Amino acid sequence: MALFATGNILGFSSVSIPSLLSKDSEIEADADDMSWMASLITIGCIVGNLVGGLTADAIGRKRTILLSSLMYTVGWVIISQSTVLADLLTGRMLTGIASGFYSVTVQVYVCEIADPEIRGVSGSLPTFMVSLGILIVWCLGSVVHWRTVALVCGGFPMFVFFYVLFLPESPVWLISRGQQPEALKNLTWLKNDPEEAQQECMRLQYLKERRIAHKPISVRNSCSRFFDTSVLKRLLMGVTLFFVQQFCGQYCIVFYATMIFRYADHFINDYLETIALGFVRMFATLVALFLITFMRRRTLLVLSGLLMSLSTGLLGGYFLLREYEGDFGNSTFSHPQVPLALEAINIEWVPLACLITFMSGYSIGWGIIPWFLIPEIMPSDVRSIACSIAFGINQLFLFTSVKIFLDMVELLDAHGVFWFYSGVALFGTAFVLLCVPETANLDSAEIEEIFQPRPKYNTFEEERLETDF
Repeated sequence: MALFATGNILGFSSVSIPSLLSKDSEIEADADDMSWMASLITIGCIVGNLVGGLTADAIGRKRTILLSSLMYTVGWVIISQSTVLADLLTGRMLTGIASGFYSVTVQVYVCEIADPEIRGVSGSLPTFMVSLGILIVWCLGSVVHWRTVALVCGGFPMFVFFYVLFLPESPVWLISRGQQPEALKNLTWLKNDPEEAQQECMRLQYLKERRIAHKPISVRNSCSRFFDTSVLKRLLMGVTLFFVQQFCGQYCIVFYATMIFRYADHFINDYLETIALGFVRMFATLVALFLITFMRRRTLLVLSGLLMSLSTGLLGGYFLLREYEGDFGNSTFSHPQVPLALEAINIEWVPLACLITFMSGYSIGWGIIPWFLIPEIMPSDVRSIACSIAFGINQLFLFTSVKIFLDMVELLDAHGVFWFYSGVALFGTAFVLLCVPETANLDSAEIEEIFQPRPKYNTFEEERLETDF
């Protein structure tokens, strides 16, 4: 439900900007102001990502989620009651920071309390909730005023607040703070098996002692761990996954879907096609919740990458054909117009088909797996800080990709931009095949072993003795 609220803030700009730019708008603003309103949440998310991880380590995962919920509600109230542009931007910034807190803390919390067998489904569910949150806001915005939408959205974080009040704190965080009795109590509640809870508590304590060599966990010690080659390798892996996730074009398509359909000669109706993409994204993410339980994560990432590369490559070819035929006239992405249809062939269905294929492919792999794979592979003593860094960089990638989209179209033309997205998706597929390990159904100790450097032996006899032991 926390990530459902994040979906609300992502989808809100689409339903509010048309009203705010209209002549009878209560708030005076121009297109440049609205571009900042749309993108300001990413700046807030960067701040929230970086501060959220430190906060989660300092006061705990549960308290951080509670704080985020209150911040979210205050931001939505400011938006709903705004009378000038500054109020609106302040509310967007505050909800962006809260979203950054949520994205880090919720993923870490889920990773730390879920069993390995259901960790994939648990980690995928937040992405489904984001898709559902976007779709609900789009539907609400089509029937009520944007101020009403903001007030309704402000109620969802309070539901999260009261729900989380009854959840236990993360046992991993409690162990890191030396609160073993409380961790055992929470593990017993989570697993409903005292014996299994005792074994898990002992395992977590052992991992803590082995990893930090009996030194207390602190921000200073956690930061020094980033000089460890094993940790740095995992962080770079996570940043690369997020680079592909953001520069494959997904959020550019979401933010500019209506303009793209208008520019490409819409097949049905540009607004209906945009809402259709929202339904496709939600449904594909729901399907992914089932696929993740019996398919390897590497397999899903490769399949997802290939579908994205193929669909954006074909869409680029469509744009090249349309531009070559000169069918667009004076239409641009900034001021899209409905072009004349080609008389020789009827291919207006291609953009919708390509974008549906792209959204489906993205949702079953690259849209969900990086979010829970990165917390999985990070050691628990640096997990919050590492996820803060990775998620913050992810938001910077998101801001950059969305902000430069129109400039890229001017520089490369539409076909060149989508071929760039196709190349990024293909690069991501190769990266997964070469560099990303499979972590499905592995516990934290087994994942840790994957990234530990293998010992070097001077002789075959030394290796045999170590193996025998």
